[in-house]
Amino acid sequence: MKREILDVVFESERLKLGFTTRFGGVSEGAHEGLNLAGHVGDLPANVAKNREILAATLGIAPFNLKFMRQIHSNRVEILRDLEDELPPCDGVITALRGVTLCVLVADCSPVLIADERRGVVAAVHAGRAGVTGKICTNALSLMKSEFGCEASDLRVFVGANIKARNYEVGELDLGEFNRYKKEGKFDMEAALRDEFTALGMGRAEFDPRCTFETQELFSYRREGITGRFCGFAMNKILPR
Repeated sequence: MKREILDVVFESERLKLGFTTRFGGVSEGAHEGLNLAGHVGDLPANVAKNREILAATLGIAPFNLKFMRQIHSNRVEILRDLEDELPPCDGVITALRGVTLCVLVADCSPVLIADERRGVVAAVHAGRAGVTGKICTNALSLMKSEFGCEASDLRVFVGANIKARNYEVGELDLGEFNRYKKEGKFDMEAALRDEFTALGMGRAEFDPRCTFETQELFSYRREGITGRFCGFAMNKILPR
């Protein structure tokens, strides 16, 4: 059986969105496969090669892949120039052509948001801190104020994440989000669904897979030391 490097969930003349798997990379040991994260103990040369493989598969230069320095926050930034270095954040939005935004995950929810009409994309790291901090609300607010996006125009894709049945948080107080806890387990996906509905983002698709149960994806909860796969939101260079 052929093992695909990418799962493309949306593609048009202007945009391409999807998620990587752990197949096709050069990393070994605990990070075996297409590990795209440089902060998890993998060899830097392997991470660089894996990013080259991703870029080549997408048909772009590695420099055009834009990764965040994720900090488990609800902070969202705008990429206005490919040369710009983003401050630490967990969400990024751009209308730049030829750019692919990447969000690294290994149980958290990778959220991709696309406005096909305006050519605007966002990549969001929605882990427990991001979800309870309503990072997707922050992303939509910026997309509205900076690019004139409307919630009803947006397509939202949530990649594989850890499902409630495997996400034990015990007695951790989640404030208003305690309503999404049952028997000490947190349902991030239910919280996101309700947030999208409240925002008017009705066209949201969720990957049904649980990272903890899916060997083709990295899972921190399952493995401890492991790699990261990514969600990518690509703004294509339009033909002349």
